[in-house]
Amino acid sequence: MNAYEKIVESLPSEVSLGYETIRIYQGSDRESSQVGYSVTSSGESLTGDGDGDWHPHWIVIGYEELCGDPIFIDTACDGFPVYTAPHGEGRWDATTIAVSLESFGKSLSAIAQIAKDREFPTALEKSPLTASEKEATIAAIRRENPGLDLEFWEGLLG
Repeated sequence: MNAYEKIVESLPSEVSLGYETIRIYQGSDRESSQVGYSVTSSGESLTGDGDGDWHPHWIVIGYEELCGDPIFIDTACDGFPVYTAPHGEGRWDATTIAVSLESFGKSLSAIAQIAKDREFPTALEKSPLTASEKEATIAAIRRENPGLDLEFWEGLLG
């Protein structure tokens, strides 16, 4: 088992808040989730080292459901930083969403805490997030990811 796999297996398979859902691939689903990113369905490589290429050391661990954008790690870097990139743009422009896989897990947990009983759009409408809940959650995510632009996480909170 690779060092990152144990951490990924400890993550929740899904965190939902209203219309937003992050899904994390578990076990054998992670291997098949590489199709269309690092490999074709017939196993041919789609990776490269050029600008906009999918890099050989990127591993998809999940996706953001609303837009279908992948969530992936860089296995060539210490701590396995976590990224997302717009899907279907013809190139991959990675945006860092967590400084490490461990920080991603803690950030995801912070979202999960305030998402309790708000998993569906109607539930969130009945019990919208307060400004103080948003601020406290963003502060927790910022502590885990110092110096990082938190646009991804702020977008999840609406």
